[in-house]
Amino acid sequence: MIINPTFRFQNKSALPVPFRVRSCGHYLIKEKVWHDRVLKKNFLQLFWGIRGVAKLRCGDHDMLLTPEHVCFYLPGDTHEVSLVEPPLEYCFLTVFGEYLDVLIQGFRIGREPHKAGPCPMELFESLNIHLHDYSTRGEYLASADAYKILCLAAAGEKVENSIAERFKNIVSENLSDPTLHPANIAKMLNIHPTTLTRNIHAATGMNPMEYITAWRMQLVLSMIRTSGRSFKEIAEEAGFANANYLAKVFRKKFGISPSEFRNGSENTDE
Repeated sequence: MIINPTFRFQNKSALPVPFRVRSCGHYLIKEKVWHDRVLKKNFLQLFWGIRGVAKLRCGDHDMLLTPEHVCFYLPGDTHEVSLVEPPLEYCFLTVFGEYLDVLIQGFRIGREPHKAGPCPMELFESLNIHLHDYSTRGEYLASADAYKILCLAAAGEKVENSIAERFKNIVSENLSDPTLHPANIAKMLNIHPTTLTRNIHAATGMNPMEYITAWRMQLVLSMIRTSGRSFKEIAEEAGFANANYLAKVFRKKFGISPSEFRNGSENTDE
């Protein structure tokens, strides 16, 4: 059966939102044989598996939707969904709009399933409520719920005790240590520095030293703005060898000195 499906029937909106939510729903199929209608559709559809297995065919390619995984149909795809292993349960949402291509590119959305963790049922329930609200406020809030769901899907599952998570813990616990360096951390993790670099770049988009520096500069910015501590003290707390080195890194990063930032003359969007 289908639980709480919701569809918006307006084709136009006065709101200048980058994308609009068209529908959402919660499917629970207990039959031994089931398949959805085969249709070509011009919107983006997300599927989030809860239990059981579904097969999503796209052309000559089959995708399996399994628990805690997400997959997509892209605009223009012919949707062909069938049951593989009952009971099948999943949530879905569909979106469309003028900037849908930008959304797909920004979230790096592809058809292949990937693990994203437990389905955020509370967000799908909230989306269902807001889709029933045909006010301007309801449309904004529906877009916000959909965006959160897409963010969670894109972020993927947090893997405990992974190389990236252990690296992040070491950095946060030893940030004030000026000898903290990727090579030392690799030794602590008993892995090759290249392996560390590959894993951290995949998880953060930065190399390990860039990640460490980003953490340090975030702490520096906060302390400059919220405390009257000297730059010498701030440098020590953030793991810089001295205030001069802090000033050098700060100017390279932001184009101004720490003193100029403290005095409110910053010219940066960081």
